[in-house]
Amino acid sequence: MGTASKRKAQQQPETDDKNSARQDRVQQRYTLGKARSVDVAGFVEARSFEINSLQRSLDNARAAGNVRAFQTLPRHLRRRAASHNVKRIPARLRERAIAEMKKSAQTSKKLAGTDRLTSAARTSRYKRRRARTVREEYELRQTGKRWLETHVWHSKRMHMVEMWGTMIARTPNERSHRAAYRAAKENTYIHDVSYFVTLEISGAEQTIVQLLRLLTPPGDPPVSAKPYIDGSRMAPLTLHRAGLYPLATLGPAMALWLPQSGSGSRKLWLRMHPAIRDPAKAELANAAKTLVKSTPQLLHVADITCDLVSFELLGNQSTQLLSTILSQPANPEARGSGALRLIRELPSPATISESVVIALRIHDPRLRFPYKADFNNDPLLPEEHQQLQNLLLRWPADAAKLSNPQDYGVWDRAACAASLERRPSEHALNERRRHQLIPGTKLQPDPSIDVTVPLLLVRTGPEAQLGSRVIHTDRKYIDSFTHGWTLIAPKGWGMPLWMAFSFAGARAQGMDERLHISLEAGLPMFPADWPGTAAYDKWTGVAATEARQKWMRRPPGKRTNYLKFGIESPFYPPFHNLLNISDIPDVYPPTTSDSLECRKRCLRKIASKRRDVAMGTNAAKDTTECAMAVDEPTSTQPLEILVQGTEPKDNSGSMWLVSGERLAMVIVSLLADTRLSGDSSAPCTDFQSWANPLLSSSAIADRSTALFDQDGACLLARCLVRVRLVCVGRGIMANNAPICITTSDTTSGQDSTIGYIMRSSFSLARGCGMAVGACSLHGLFKLSKSAASPVVQHLKKNYRVRVRSTSGGPDIDAVLDVLP
Repeated sequence: MGTASKRKAQQQPETDDKNSARQDRVQQRYTLGKARSVDVAGFVEARSFEINSLQRSLDNARAAGNVRAFQTLPRHLRRRAASHNVKRIPARLRERAIAEMKKSAQTSKKLAGTDRLTSAARTSRYKRRRARTVREEYELRQTGKRWLETHVWHSKRMHMVEMWGTMIARTPNERSHRAAYRAAKENTYIHDVSYFVTLEISGAEQTIVQLLRLLTPPGDPPVSAKPYIDGSRMAPLTLHRAGLYPLATLGPAMALWLPQSGSGSRKLWLRMHPAIRDPAKAELANAAKTLVKSTPQLLHVADITCDLVSFELLGNQSTQLLSTILSQPANPEARGSGALRLIRELPSPATISESVVIALRIHDPRLRFPYKADFNNDPLLPEEHQQLQNLLLRWPADAAKLSNPQDYGVWDRAACAASLERRPSEHALNERRRHQLIPGTKLQPDPSIDVTVPLLLVRTGPEAQLGSRVIHTDRKYIDSFTHGWTLIAPKGWGMPLWMAFSFAGARAQGMDERLHISLEAGLPMFPADWPGTAAYDKWTGVAATEARQKWMRRPPGKRTNYLKFGIESPFYPPFHNLLNISDIPDVYPPTTSDSLECRKRCLRKIASKRRDVAMGTNAAKDTTECAMAVDEPTSTQPLEILVQGTEPKDNSGSMWLVSGERLAMVIVSLLADTRLSGDSSAPCTDFQSWANPLLSSSAIADRSTALFDQDGACLLARCLVRVRLVCVGRGIMANNAPICITTSDTTSGQDSTIGYIMRSSFSLARGCGMAVGACSLHGLFKLSKSAASPVVQHLKKNYRVRVRSTSGGPDIDAVLDVLP
C-alpha cells in the first residue's frame, strides 16, 4: 500500500468517532425533549406485574416475613426462649409477638381449636399447683391450722408453736424475761389473744340466763344481775358440766350482753380459752336441748372467733397508750369517747372498775401512721376533774353504746364486712401521701373515701383469769401486772392496729411471758394452774412428756436418780396419788419405779435376775423388761399431737378445785379460826366437822347428796385448793416439788406431803423465789392443826411449809397463802 493510502486509512477512524459523538448529542437532546411528555398511566400499566410483586413482598416481610418480633431486638436483649414465651419480650413489642403467635396457631394443625399459642410442653404439676402470689402461698400453708392476722409479723420475731389449732407466738427470739417484767410494771406490753374463742348465743333473754345457770356455780352472781344485763360490764364465769357442780370444771369464761333495750331477743358473747372450746360447745348444745323441751324458745350458738381480732394491753401506761392512738374518734359525741378522753390522766388502769366496757368508732388507723406515744397530755380542767370523779364512782351504762342507736358496731358482722370491702388500699393511701404539699403530713380522713372502725375496750384484770369477782385478794403486786385493757375489733383490722400499738411503744410478748407475768402477780393462769380440768391434764401431759424425753436423752449414768431422793413423780404433780384416786389420765407419761432408777441399780437387778435364771428361776422376762427400762426411752407423742389430738378420757371429774374468791375466803377463815384457837385439841378435831362450813357456804351440800354420801365426806376428800408460796430465804422451788408440813422436830421425819408445786420461778418483784401450787383440803386441815400447836406458834411459823428439793438439795422454807 502506498503512503497516501496509508495516511487516508489512518484518518478514517477519527472521522467516524466524530460522527458518532455528534449523533449521541442529537439523540440526547431528542430523549430529554421526549421525556417531558411521558405517559404515566401507560408506564405503570406496562410494569404493573413488577409493582404488585414488590408490594406483596413488602407486605409479607412486614406481617410474617423472615424477621419475627423478638428477632428485631439487638443481640444483647434477645432471649433463648423468647420464641415461645411472650413474657420474655419487651412490653413495646409484646402485642406484635402475641399477634404473630395467634396467627401461627391458627395455621397449625396441632394447635387449631385450642387456646394454646405454642406447642411447648405443658408445665409440671408441681409448678401448676404452686402459689402464684404470696397471699395464695400463705393460704396453702395454713392447711390444718389457723394463722392469726399478725402471724407473719410474729414469725419473724418469735418462736411459733401450734396449739389448739392455731399458730401462737410462744416467746421472742431475744431475751425478754426482765424486759417483759419492766414492760408490765412501768410501760405497756401487748399480746395477741385473737386465738381466744368467742361464742355468740342468740335467743330469748330468760332462756339464755337459764342456760348459763346450768353451767355456772349456783352461788355466783348470774349474768342477769344489774351490773351485767345492760351490757356495760363483762360478767366473769366459771363453767362446769351441767348438773355436776362442783365437779367437772371446764374453765373460766367472760360473758357480755349486747346493749339493747327491752327483754325480747338478745345476744350474748361468751369468751373463753380455746382449750375448752369443744367441751363448752357440747355442754351448751346439751343444755339447750334440755331447755327447748321445757320452753318453746329456740337458742342459736355460733362460733364467731374468726370474725374478730383481740389484743391484750397490760401495764401502767396502757390507758395513756390507748388514749394516744384513739385520740381522734369518728364519733366524739359518744359517751365512750368522752370517757376515754377523761381517763387518760389516771396513773394506772387499776383505778378503773374492772370489766367495764367502752364502745367507740375510730378513723382508719393507717391515716395517722406512724404513731408516737405522748404521755404529756394537757391537764384536765376543773369541770373535767369532777366528771372523772363521777365516772370512777359510777360507770355510765351508755358507755358501751355508740351515738347512733341503730349502730351496733362490732356486733354487726355484716356491716363490718361491707366496710372492710370499701377500705382503701395501701397503694391508694401512699398516693395520697405522695400528693401532700408537706412530706410527712398526716392524712386527714375523707368521709367519701375512708371508712371507720368499730372497737370495744374491756377493762381486764384478775377476774378474767379467775372466773369470779375479786374484792379481797391481795393487790400489792396484782395492780401493776394484770390490770389493763382488751381491745376487740372486726377481722381485717388486726395488722393496722397492731402496727399502731407497736410503733407507739407497746412491747410485744408471747405466751410464755404472759404466764410469767401472771406468776409475778401471784395469780393462777388457765389451763396451767387449774388442776381437776381436762385442759390442765392435756397441758401438763405435754410438759411432762417433754421433760421425760429430755431426761431420757441424758446418758444413763448422768440422769438424776429421783427414787433415791424420794420423788415419786418428777415430771408432773401427782394430785391423783395425793387424793387417793387410782384412775390417772392417759396423757401423763409413766412414772414406774423401773423407769426412774439409775443405771447401777438396774444393772444390779439384772445381774441378780440372771443369777436366778442360772439357778433355775424363771425370771428372763422380767430381766428383759428391766434392761429395756434402762436404755430405751418410751415412745411419746409430740407436742402438736397431744394438744391437737383426740379428746382424752376425762378422768379429772373425780377431783374438784376450789375456784372463786367466795369459797377461798371460807377456807382462809377456817385456817384462821384454828390458828387463833391456840389449841390443837380444839372441838373441830375431825376433818369432816372442820370442813362443814365449806359445804354449807354454797349449794355444794344440796348436790353432794345426789353425787356422794349424805355427809359429803368423799367430796371433801377429793378437794384441791390453790396456794401461793413465797420463799423465806434463798433458793428457788422446783416444779412438781412436794409441799410438806414443817414440824418442830426436823429430824423426826414425821412431816407429810400436803400438795405439790405447779409453776415456780424467781420473782423480780419480791426478790425471792415464788411458786403457785395446790394442796388438798385435808392437807390444809393438818397444816392448821400443826400451826395451832404452841411450839409452832412460839417459832412464829404460821402457815409456813417446807418444799422438798427434787435434785437432792436442801429443802426450802416458804410462806403459804390461799388463792381463789
